[in-house]
Amino acid sequence: MSKKFQLKNGMKVLLLESHKSPVVSVQMWVKTGSADEKKGEEGISHFIEHLVFKGTKKYKVGEIASTVEGSGGELNAYTSFDQTVFYVTISKQFTDVALDVISEMMGYPTFDKTEIDNEREVVIEEIKRGQDSPGRRASQLLFTNVFKKHPYGRPVIGYDKVVKSVSTKKIKDYYQSRYVPSNMFLVVAGDFESKEMKKKVEQMFGGFAPHKLRKVARGKEPVQKNIRIKIEQTKFEQTTGYLTWRIPGVKHQDIAALEVLAAILGQGDSSRLMQSLRIKEPLTNSVGAFSYSMPDDGLFAVSFNLEKENLGQALGKITPEIVKLIEHPPTAAEMQKAITNFASHEVYSLETVDNIARKAGNNEFYYGDHNYYAKYMKQVYSLKPQDIQKVAKKYFRPNTFGLSLTTNMDKKEADKILKSFAKDLKKALSKIIMSKERQAFKAKKFNINTEAGANHPETQKIQLSSGATLLIRQQKESPYVAVKAAALGGVRVENDNQNGLTELFSRNWLSGSKNFSEDEINLKVDEMAAGIGAFGGRNSVGLSMDYLSPFENTMMDIFADSLVNPLFPQSILDREKTIIKNQIKARNDNPAQICVLNFMKEIFKGHPYSRDMVGSEESIAALTCADLHAYHQKVIQARNLTFSVVGDVNVEKWVDYLEKVTSRLPQGKKIENSFQPQPVKESKKIFQPLKKEQSHIIVGYRGLTLKDDDRFVLEVIQSILSGQGGRLFLELRDKNSLAYSVSPMHMEGIECGYFGGYIGCSPEKSGKAIQMLKAEFAKLAETKISEEELVRAQRYLIGRHDIELQRKSTVGNAILFDDIYGLDYRESLDVADKYFSVTAEDVQRLAKKIFAQPAIISLVGPDDVAA
Repeated sequence: MSKKFQLKNGMKVLLLESHKSPVVSVQMWVKTGSADEKKGEEGISHFIEHLVFKGTKKYKVGEIASTVEGSGGELNAYTSFDQTVFYVTISKQFTDVALDVISEMMGYPTFDKTEIDNEREVVIEEIKRGQDSPGRRASQLLFTNVFKKHPYGRPVIGYDKVVKSVSTKKIKDYYQSRYVPSNMFLVVAGDFESKEMKKKVEQMFGGFAPHKLRKVARGKEPVQKNIRIKIEQTKFEQTTGYLTWRIPGVKHQDIAALEVLAAILGQGDSSRLMQSLRIKEPLTNSVGAFSYSMPDDGLFAVSFNLEKENLGQALGKITPEIVKLIEHPPTAAEMQKAITNFASHEVYSLETVDNIARKAGNNEFYYGDHNYYAKYMKQVYSLKPQDIQKVAKKYFRPNTFGLSLTTNMDKKEADKILKSFAKDLKKALSKIIMSKERQAFKAKKFNINTEAGANHPETQKIQLSSGATLLIRQQKESPYVAVKAAALGGVRVENDNQNGLTELFSRNWLSGSKNFSEDEINLKVDEMAAGIGAFGGRNSVGLSMDYLSPFENTMMDIFADSLVNPLFPQSILDREKTIIKNQIKARNDNPAQICVLNFMKEIFKGHPYSRDMVGSEESIAALTCADLHAYHQKVIQARNLTFSVVGDVNVEKWVDYLEKVTSRLPQGKKIENSFQPQPVKESKKIFQPLKKEQSHIIVGYRGLTLKDDDRFVLEVIQSILSGQGGRLFLELRDKNSLAYSVSPMHMEGIECGYFGGYIGCSPEKSGKAIQMLKAEFAKLAETKISEEELVRAQRYLIGRHDIELQRKSTVGNAILFDDIYGLDYRESLDVADKYFSVTAEDVQRLAKKIFAQPAIISLVGPDDVAA
């Protein structure tokens, strides 16, 4: 049920009632972004996104986050080229808190000069973080290559020189000229009554002054008349590139066909590019295609990430795939697969109120119609294969494409390869003759009832005759099912010379089975808009699956055959070994990951948890198909298996099905093993030099086990330190501007765990960052927390828990892993009493116990510092 109206000050409001879960999402969409900024304002929209959290007429610094999180809610914001969005997701009983906070941030920010200056440093840290990110650098290069004049060519985050110098007056002037009621619209989705909600919105948002909107004339991008090649030489190990063409704005009649074209070309494991450049031969680590539509011109892109030595060969494989789409229309099967995936978005988007609000907000923003999806799907359903062929011919022009590349290879060599590819692609596109073939095709309508059914979920635990365990929970509010099978094992069952076996096993598990080849699995899963994957961790390994209930039987067949009869072909093993080796070589591109690995190696010395789960080049090279089969036989035994099934299911059908499936497995026994790590006797700092813009730091201590009675106390400590209203954010980021990213981190294991804090900051701030992390931990041990702070932490945990449980996959994970680790499978679904039973004395007692231990510090960056 939806209701749309406009306040007297010009603000539009959209109310979307959904009573599937007791949660509400409040989102304010502001029709301004980086593309609306003038020279000297670059990044001001993103800066304002930060600043409205820093204080309003009613709330002081830190109080906005503390208020929301103290009511169990989540808040955040993001800025794009065209919009800035602020949102709060919260339990329905605290809806007024969400409305009040969004109202204050949007209508009454104070823009205090001291806080502006503090936040400059935080945004500078965010810019530096982006400079260390291969994906961010490649994306920025892409847009600068496509848009030479239009502001889409500028980074949304802006430039550090502007952030450092922009005045308080300019920030206020920009805010009052663009953040005006007529340029905003409010979306509220979730469990409420529209009549009552309308009154609240009028009361809280109706008082916004109707300031005059500053109109912005965006520079129009000239017609591209030639091939553009842009290369940025970086120190990243992996090469990332884009092949692009300009396309029209989001409302153009060709957009639906272009999006179907992108899906056929490069979305999903059965897509053409994925098959040619990743599945059949590992020329790329990843490859895809997308149509990026914006209010002004957009772009169509083929993206790829690869090893530099494969650049020429990989590009050579792209050309024939582009040509084929113009010469011949796609098959009826490819069309139906793409259309089914687009139609399924309607169902998947209903799982959470955030998604409901976000989807409606997007449609309202771009089309002025929150129900536009239905009109869009009419366009999609009407498409014929030849329509895809026509738009490919229309937009894949031989003289006007772009190539952008970030790489550490010699720039002249890279330029030579790109120019050679451009010449070949231009020649191939110039002489294409389109076939006149016409295929009879009528898309099958994707009609699934999305109306909420009776929903009184109760988890049943059923012991199967094979010895396997089934945890099943009917939740019929949407036709969606999440399934997981997990077995104890993981890194704990690897031999000393088999490091990386679990990871390699999980990557090969779906490489083919007795009745389905890898290609058949990929195709069928993509055709049904479903998902299937394997996972491996420190303690377990398993298969996960999600699907829409009309496709249940086929997905069950694939799941069962993959579970019982995997084949592990040599050719696919070799392919995945290559990809893992590439990942290992590229470790320096992810300094935060190196920081974690070094920390784990030291804190868990002598225990399997200390190992690098991905392995080394040497250990991966030595693993064989026989090793994968032996691992499967050791771990996938009925008594070692637990299944969780959550969603629109029939219990009797699943019991019967799993009885048959698990009867084909050896009964075996539950894996039980035990390892003790070496004691941490003294504090230690591990430094690894790496030339990056930021340093990455972990300060950590030995923590708790999965069954420790204090684990709920530790989660409260985590909550006290985390979130935008938590101590680490307030002290290290808000007050001292040390970092953009700072957070507590913890892991509980079977025999041991850890607790600590992470921060990414400029190298010259590293020493202070380490001192302040230690200081915040020490405060918890030295001084008992207030009752107010305790309640905030408890509510924050409970609220996040309830918000997460909107997702069936989260419910399935919770009941499954509680059970396989020997806990009550109902424990994670009902935690409020456990959190509220924690006292301030408990927090101080556990803090003294943990933080009195020796500290392990892991530092990765350009410079070492004294700890």
